[in-house]
Amino acid sequence: MIKSHRISFLDSIRGILLLQMTLDHFSSPISHVLYQCFGFFSAAEGFFFLSGFVGMLATISKTARGETTRWMQKRAFRIWIYHIVSLLFLVSAALFFFPRIQHFFVALYAHPFLGAGLSAVLVHTPEWLDVLPLYVILLALASFIFPRMLRGHFLQTWAISFALWILAQFHLREFILQIFPDWIYPGFFDFFAWQFVYMTGASAAILWKKMNILSSENSFLDRAFFVALPFCIFCFCLRHFIDSPILQPSEFLIAKDHVGLLRFANFLAFVCVISFLVRHKPALLDFGFCRILGRHSLEVYSLHTIGVYLWIATPAAIQYHLPFNVLAPIFCCCILVGVAALLERQNKSRHK
Repeated sequence: MIKSHRISFLDSIRGILLLQMTLDHFSSPISHVLYQCFGFFSAAEGFFFLSGFVGMLATISKTARGETTRWMQKRAFRIWIYHIVSLLFLVSAALFFFPRIQHFFVALYAHPFLGAGLSAVLVHTPEWLDVLPLYVILLALASFIFPRMLRGHFLQTWAISFALWILAQFHLREFILQIFPDWIYPGFFDFFAWQFVYMTGASAAILWKKMNILSSENSFLDRAFFVALPFCIFCFCLRHFIDSPILQPSEFLIAKDHVGLLRFANFLAFVCVISFLVRHKPALLDFGFCRILGRHSLEVYSLHTIGVYLWIATPAAIQYHLPFNVLAPIFCCCILVGVAALLERQNKSRHK
C-alpha cells in the first residue's frame, strides 16, 4: 500500500464545498437558501482559499523530500485536459441535441477557429466553464511562485498579490481585455482578484507550517476567533435581516466577480472561525463521503459542470417547478458521491 500524506478533514471540507457549489448552481429553492448563506461570500471563496492552502502544504512537504514543483505543472495540464474535453463535449451536445444551451457557445459557433484558439489558451471561457481555467493558470504560476515564497520572499509575493487585488477593484481586467475582440468572454471570475484568495490560502499554510503563527502552540487563532465571530454575526444579520437599501453595503464592497473588500473581510473572518473550530474539534467537519469527494475534486467538479448544463437544457416546465427543481440537485449530488466512491475504489485496487 502507498501511504497517503493527505489531511482527512481538509479533503472533507473540500467535499462539503463541492456539494454546496453543486446545490448553489442549480436554480432551485435549495440554492436560494444555501447561496451565500453565511454572509457576503460563497463556497467559491472557500474552494480557492483551500486550494492555495493545500497546494502550499504539498509544496512544503515535497520540497522537504527534495522534490521539485513539476507536479504542479502536471496537475495544471491534467486540469486543462478536463476543461477542454468538457468544453468540446458541451459545445457538440448543445449544437446537435440541446438548443436551449446553444447561447452559451454562440461566440464559438460564430468564430470557430479564433474561438477555439482563444479557448485553448484559456482567454475565452464560456459561463460555468471559467473555474478550471483559473486553476490551470494559478497552478502553473504557483509552480514558480511557491518555491520563491518558501525561500524567504513570502511577504513580497503576498504584497504583489494584494496590489493586483486592489487594482482589480478598479477594473484592471477590463482595461487589459480591450486588446481582444469584443465577443470574448473571459469568465465571470476576475483572475486578478481571485488569485489573491488563492495566494492568501497559500500564505496561511506558510504561517501555519513554516512560521508557526497559526500553529496549535500559538494562541493567535484563539484571540482572532473572538474578533472574527462577532464580525461574522454582524455580516450574517446585515445580509439576511436588514432590508433597508441605505444600510446595505454597496456592490463595490461585496461584488463576487472582483472579490469586494467587505466580501473578502467577511470570508477571512469566517475562515478564522472555522479554523478555530477545526483546531479544537478536528472531527467536526470530517465526513467519510465528503473526504472521498474532496480527494476526487477535479472529476467531481467537471461532472457537476456538465450536470448544470444538462439541467439548464431541460424544459422550463421541469426546471422551474416542484418537485423537479428540488430532486434534481439532490440527485446530482448523489451521482457525484457515487462516481467519487467508484474512483476511490479503483484507486485502492490499483495501489494494493
